[in-house]
Amino acid sequence: MSFLSLKRSNYYLVLLYRLVIVLILFFLCRILFFLLNPGLFPGITFSGWVRIFKGGFVFDIAALFYFNALFIVLSLLPLAIRTSDRYQQAIKYIFYFMNGLAVMLNCIDFIYYRFTLRRTTRSIFGEFSHETNKSKLAGRFLIDYWYVVIIFIALVALMIWLYNRVKIQKANPPERRMIFYAHSIIALPLAIVLAVGGIRGDFKYSTRPITISNAGEYVKSPNEMYLVLNTPFCMVRTWNVKRLSEMHYYSDEEVEKIFSPVHHPKTDSTKSFQKKNVVIFILESFGKEAVGGYNKDLDNGTYTGYTPFLDSLMGVSKIYWNSFATGRKSIDAIPSILASIPNGQDPFVLTPYASDSTFTLPKILREKGYTTSFFHGAPNGSMGFQALVNLLGVEHYYGKNEYNNDNDFDGIWGIWDEPFFQYFASVLDTMQQPFMGTLFSVSSHHPFKVPAQYKGKFKKGPLPVLECINYTDMSLRKFFEKASHSEWFKNTVFVISADHSMINYHPEYGTLWGDVAIPILLYSPGDSSFHGLDQGVIQQTDIMPSLLSYLNYDKPYVAFGENVFDKNRLNFSVCYGGGYRWIEGDYLLFFDGEKTKSLYNYKTDRLFKDNLLDKKPEIVVRMERNLKAFIQQYNNRLIRNQLTVNKNAR
Repeated sequence: MSFLSLKRSNYYLVLLYRLVIVLILFFLCRILFFLLNPGLFPGITFSGWVRIFKGGFVFDIAALFYFNALFIVLSLLPLAIRTSDRYQQAIKYIFYFMNGLAVMLNCIDFIYYRFTLRRTTRSIFGEFSHETNKSKLAGRFLIDYWYVVIIFIALVALMIWLYNRVKIQKANPPERRMIFYAHSIIALPLAIVLAVGGIRGDFKYSTRPITISNAGEYVKSPNEMYLVLNTPFCMVRTWNVKRLSEMHYYSDEEVEKIFSPVHHPKTDSTKSFQKKNVVIFILESFGKEAVGGYNKDLDNGTYTGYTPFLDSLMGVSKIYWNSFATGRKSIDAIPSILASIPNGQDPFVLTPYASDSTFTLPKILREKGYTTSFFHGAPNGSMGFQALVNLLGVEHYYGKNEYNNDNDFDGIWGIWDEPFFQYFASVLDTMQQPFMGTLFSVSSHHPFKVPAQYKGKFKKGPLPVLECINYTDMSLRKFFEKASHSEWFKNTVFVISADHSMINYHPEYGTLWGDVAIPILLYSPGDSSFHGLDQGVIQQTDIMPSLLSYLNYDKPYVAFGENVFDKNRLNFSVCYGGGYRWIEGDYLLFFDGEKTKSLYNYKTDRLFKDNLLDKKPEIVVRMERNLKAFIQQYNNRLIRNQLTVNKNAR
């Protein structure tokens, strides 16, 4: 007999109690996960544990809703029979099965984590798909780690015992049917709203469902992410993510000769490292099409674009005419720019490899004594940026919370660009040099509004985003006007890039080339020699190695981009979108993952009307060879966690 028997009026308390059981089980699994692997998580402080448990609760809530969605819906259906014995028995076994499965997944990682140093994801099914002795392997595992089996049985027994401690009192169909159906009809959609918030991590408009990389927000070291995460969550969030496969187009020795992401800088030994400040702007949806300075030939030479300030800055900046994004999403841009890690078939931050050890631009500059910061005017945690930049080694995050003035909030995405850019300049004024600051803009985004005081002030075009781009361009001009009076200004190298392109309206930008074309400007106001136009290729992943070269960094590191100041570079760009777009020199090759489908000269054939696949076989062979070497290096290094150079080499 249970120690508590609740009436139907307390039905929702019973449901809440049952869900709390799940959170208790997840909490115990996290503790056991650590206790069985303490040597893998050294040096965690008390405050570190507070952050881990706080983050763990967020991910446990998400996993709870993923695994108990059916149980919750069945528990809340506005049906009078839901309190009957048979109905309750049925949903009880659904609860047992789903949460028993969740507990089992956690228990597997008590041991399996030791071999992979990652929480188990869907990729495990592919990893063992070709094994012919799966049953023997499983049996061996159960024998060798018998104590995990006992722990699993004990946790399931605890779940069953706790579940049966509180029972719903059997009830006849409610006498006050209207009241019953009224609160029942309200309860179900309310639960759906709570589930959406739980899966997203909060209720902010700008937040997406949390993913594996969001665990980085709560940790100091990447390996601690796996104490924050739980395996049921990781399994669900990677279910539709295509796992990477190791590629073996070439031997390990041969692929290094074709393409190697390991950079061995050729620095000037007579010069020391330049401790110049680094300021990076990542402008939301600033497609190259919007920038007049790149498009003087459009509209029969009458096109002026929507970025008059950016146009003027091009005249005093280092420009590489063929500049590209490595992806089509905002979350692709940050790892590309700050770590020289592009997206593959899926955004890097959504893969299980997001916690790989990395040696990023912020980490390198911190070793050189820099203060590093990231500014994003959206509510803190939006888009998972705060967690991501923490993993990439950024020390200080400044978001809407730090700005602390909702009068400048656009009502949806974040603080308007103009005041937030001014805030960026003001905070940089307070930082000790050298520093690195990165700002990600927010205003050139749906629903494409500008502040009320600027309505009708900016140039409009055929796309609503263009008015917003014009506004952000003005915000950028005002930032430079303010910053130019600061003591640090001339000791700074600026990088201005977009995160990705925008919807096109000129046919020249509706091609495989055009929808990844973005502006990338390198500007150093204290260096009169640092300007000019180069007809070569630059992509977001080139920013990190190029900056390190300019600063005269002399130690080896891993970067999938190139130093654009190296005249012997391969001169390429790569992006995955339904297939690989490999740009090298004057040509764009499209490779579907198995074979090349097309080749275009994007300089002479801007509308991509002439497929040169059969006309330029020697170029196809060379470009496909380089691309395959790149794919092999990217896939294999992520899978093997080889995104850093051996510490002894540094």
